[in-house]
Amino acid sequence: MKNIYLFFLSALLIGLFSCSETQTQQAKTLLSASEFSTLLQKTSGEIILDVRTPAEFQGGHLAEAVNIDIGDPAFQQNIAQLDKSKEYFVYCLSGGRSASAADFMRNMGFSKVYEMDGGMIAWRSANLPETTDQPKAMKTGMNQQEFLKSLEGNTPVLVDFYAEWCKPCKQMQPFLEKMEKEMAGKVIIKRIDADQNPALLQSMGIEGIPYLILHDGKKVVWNHMGFIDETNLRKEMSNTLKF
Repeated sequence: MKNIYLFFLSALLIGLFSCSETQTQQAKTLLSASEFSTLLQKTSGEIILDVRTPAEFQGGHLAEAVNIDIGDPAFQQNIAQLDKSKEYFVYCLSGGRSASAADFMRNMGFSKVYEMDGGMIAWRSANLPETTDQPKAMKTGMNQQEFLKSLEGNTPVLVDFYAEWCKPCKQMQPFLEKMEKEMAGKVIIKRIDADQNPALLQSMGIEGIPYLILHDGKKVVWNHMGFIDETNLRKEMSNTLKF
């Protein structure tokens, strides 16, 4: 009886260890920007996949990255032609599209797929190197000084950093536009395209979108990253600005 008990106890411990080890290995496929960079330097024969649009890619990307737009109707066909035995490092702007692409690849049988948590926003925030297919004089949008100058005045400003491909951003757009009209004179609501202003996001340390910042003058009085519904947004603004 004692031997049987020891057998089942050993089997249980082995099972728990294996499960824990598997979870650890799975967790390591989602890497921070610095981990992504470090592993790239240690790996040979890897393929770096940028799944953003060609326009985003030209605006700045990782060296030697291959651009396969996840929004392209031919995306699945292009991925299917890749060598499943290689290691793939996948990224986008903030991590949403790369997560979908990585899941799709794993379901297709790609066993070594890493994705960058936070995408190019996190990469730039960590001051990691990137290259571009366009001249250095390319348009990088406003800088932080220009951004702060745009906030001058006595009226509070709610800034919404968004992107056209971002689903939560699109969900928030209608009620932000409605609030902009309703709050005219009390609050100014500005929307800034993250894709068109990469330097600004980098200088402000913004690592994900949608990202909301409420300014009273040039002072930040509230901020929020990720989706927020209209009711809670109104509540936060009312409590913060006392109106």
